[in-house]
Amino acid sequence: MDNGPFMNRRGFFTASGGISIAALLAACGGDSGSDTPAPASTPEPAASAAATTAPPAVATPKFDPASETGEIKIFEWAGYEVPEMWDSYLKGPYNATSPLKFTFLENDQQALAKVASGVQYDLIHPCVAYWPDYKAAGLIQAFDPSLLPDYEGIPAPVRAGGVDADGLIYHVPFDVGFSTLVYRADKVDPAELSWNVLQDAKHKGRMSLFSDDVSIIKIGHLINAGVPVNPNVMTSEEIAASMETMKKVAPNLRNFWGSQTDTVNDFVNGNIDITYAWPDGYWKIKNHEKMAGVPIEYMWPREGRLAWVCGLVLGSQAAAPGRATAAVAASNTPAVGAWLTDVYQYGSAQQNGVTDLIKDKALLTAFSLDDPTAFAPPRAWFEEPLPNRAEYVKAGQEVKASAGA
Repeated sequence: MDNGPFMNRRGFFTASGGISIAALLAACGGDSGSDTPAPASTPEPAASAAATTAPPAVATPKFDPASETGEIKIFEWAGYEVPEMWDSYLKGPYNATSPLKFTFLENDQQALAKVASGVQYDLIHPCVAYWPDYKAAGLIQAFDPSLLPDYEGIPAPVRAGGVDADGLIYHVPFDVGFSTLVYRADKVDPAELSWNVLQDAKHKGRMSLFSDDVSIIKIGHLINAGVPVNPNVMTSEEIAASMETMKKVAPNLRNFWGSQTDTVNDFVNGNIDITYAWPDGYWKIKNHEKMAGVPIEYMWPREGRLAWVCGLVLGSQAAAPGRATAAVAASNTPAVGAWLTDVYQYGSAQQNGVTDLIKDKALLTAFSLDDPTAFAPPRAWFEEPLPNRAEYVKAGQEVKASAGA
């Protein structure tokens, strides 16, 4: 996300059909993720999801939800706890004895640290760049694909990012999206459609950025390059250079925001003209009554947008892994995918017939959902696992410290 809607976390990406998402992630190498945000059924038999992947070198998990019991603890983005996301599970046979209990996470870094500290959850909602860390620490286990009937409705390149070398499914993608700048077109020169606008002193005090450390450093790298360049592949020297650039940007900002709701309110109340936001934030600003007649745009920086893919993982200590997987299956249906876009303006990783079910067709145009090139480099950079993420995080923290944030 690299980290939501009224939540705290990712951005959005969406459903124009499998072609656009597939093209996008294929171009990303299939191992992308999220520079994001955040919001916050009973399965039908179907072909095994593993059939489209290489045969696993180790045994595929098999769970028996009918024999399980106990509540399902879910570490989620605020907003994704609503009944619409889990409808078929709530109406199914397991909810009475295995109700869903939600705890809200703040961002991917915080979520990983909390789970690593020993706090147990049955399901967690990280972005794709983070699940390998959970797996390496023994914090998650593979899913039973036979309990995920709609899994193949997720385009193969999107699914690939959550499958390990043995062909086991560790991350079931749910939401996808962009992270970029919302701006007043009457305040920003068309020549400034670049991340470099953050360095323009004429906008001093009228801009805001998300407080995510990794995103801050990625933005600095794109500014330094001035052209499309993959911000997921940075040397120590490039990270240091990005940090210095963002230290120069920091005094131009009103703040580093932690809640997208806060920056939306700042924008519509006239306190800022430019802010980093996810698709739902842009849509809320653009359609707010206070913005009537004001030209609001969602920037396509010449260096490319940031983007993400987030989804659900299964806790290694889950007492009812089959029922937890049934809850994941409930969230991975075409109906939920269309709901996600209509309500939160986020894209759905599930693509099977989702476009036809989206009620607000204006969203298809607003977020280029019918344009496959919109989701591929160099127009968008989906996050990926970062072997040197600690360097990104440390540098981002130093940027915020320099601004007293």
